[in-house]
Amino acid sequence: MQRCQYAYIGTWGADLQGQEKKQQASGGGIKIYRVNPDGAFQYVATVSPEVNAGIIHISPDRRYLYTTDERKDLNGKYGNGGGVCAYRINQEDGTLEFLNAVSSVGPYPCYVVADRENKYAFVANHGNHEDVVTKVRITPDGKYEAVRVYDDGSIAMFLIKADGSLGECCDVKILEGKSVDGYFQRSPHPHSVWIDPTNRFLIIGDKGADSVIVYRIDYRNGKLIEASVFKSLPGSGPRHIAFHPELPVMYVNNEINSTVNAFRFDFDTGSIELIDTARTIPDPYIPPDPLDHFASNATADMRVHRTGKFLYVSNRGHNSIASYEIDRAGKLKLIGFTPTNGQIPRAINFDLTGDKLYAVNQRTGNIVEFLVDESTGELTPTGNELRLSNPVCIQFAQF
Repeated sequence: MQRCQYAYIGTWGADLQGQEKKQQASGGGIKIYRVNPDGAFQYVATVSPEVNAGIIHISPDRRYLYTTDERKDLNGKYGNGGGVCAYRINQEDGTLEFLNAVSSVGPYPCYVVADRENKYAFVANHGNHEDVVTKVRITPDGKYEAVRVYDDGSIAMFLIKADGSLGECCDVKILEGKSVDGYFQRSPHPHSVWIDPTNRFLIIGDKGADSVIVYRIDYRNGKLIEASVFKSLPGSGPRHIAFHPELPVMYVNNEINSTVNAFRFDFDTGSIELIDTARTIPDPYIPPDPLDHFASNATADMRVHRTGKFLYVSNRGHNSIASYEIDRAGKLKLIGFTPTNGQIPRAINFDLTGDKLYAVNQRTGNIVEFLVDESTGELTPTGNELRLSNPVCIQFAQF
C-alpha cells in the first residue's frame, strides 16, 4: 500500500493579535489535507473548529498530535487560562480522534512540544500585551501611585498518559523581567519551547524579557531545573528556536529587531555561547505602511534544512523569507530574500522530503509552496497554493 503525506494546518477562529476578537464565520481548528504527488492539497476534514490552533506538534512516533488553544479563558471560564488539546492520529487515513483538553495554566498559550519519548508536554503561555488592571498602592514614603499588573508569562509542564492524552500540570515556571520596548516588553512573553537533540534540555525564547532560558528536564520528578540564561541584546525579542542537525549549534530568531542569533550549545551543561548574528531584512528597510502593526517587520518562524546547509526565517511586514548559507562552524551568510506572495507569513515549514518549503501567510489566507535548491539554498515558487481563512501553522506526517 502506497503511503500518503498529510498536512495538518492550524487556524484561528479569532484574530488574536494582542486580544481576543469576534469569532470568524469560518471557525478555527485543525484542517487536514492529503498532499498529492503533484503537490496539490486534497481536503480531508476539519476537527475542533472551536479551537484557536496556534501551534501543532506531532509526536515522533506519529501516533499523537498536540495543539495549543490560543485564548485567554478556556471554555469561557474566567481565569482558566488557555488550553492544550491532545488527539490520536488514525494511521490509515490521517484523521484525528480528540482525546482531551486541559488548561494551559496561563493565558494565550502559543507553543507546545513533547519530549521524544512522549512522557511530558511543555507549553509556553505568552500572556497578553495589555495590562490586566491598574492598582493603587502606597509607597514606603507614604505616597500614592498607580501600578499596572500584567499576565504572567509562564512555562507549564504536563504529564502525558499512556494513551497519549494529557494529564495534570506537574510544574510551572513563572518568568520575570522586562525590556526596552514600551509595548511588547513590559512583561515576560515566552514565545516558544523547544527540546535539544539529546532530549535533556528545554529551551525558551522570551521576547518580553530578551532572554533565552535553558532548563534541564527532570524526568523522574516531573520538574524543570534552570541550567542557564542568556540575556539577548535589549529590544531584540527572542522568539523561535531551531537546532542544526549535526553541529552543536542552536539558532534563535529575534522578533523585534529582525535578527537571528547562532549559539554554540553545550549538551552537557545546557550553557549557550553567542557565535554569530545576522539581519533578516535588507538594510536599510523602508516600511510600505507606517501605520501597519507589522510595518517595521517582525520575524516569525525559522527552519534549518535537513542537510544542515541552509537556514530560513520568515519576515512579517517585509513579507519574505530570509535565506542563509550555514558554514562548518554554524555561522550564517545571507543568500537573499524571497517574497512569500502573501502577507504576514506567521509560519514556514518543510514537507517530509525537505524538497519543498511552505509559507503560511496569515493575513492573506494563502499557503505558498516553494522548491528548495539543495545546491544554492534558493527558493522558487512552484505555483501551488492553498487558500483558507486565518492559517497560522503547518505540520506534515506520512501514513
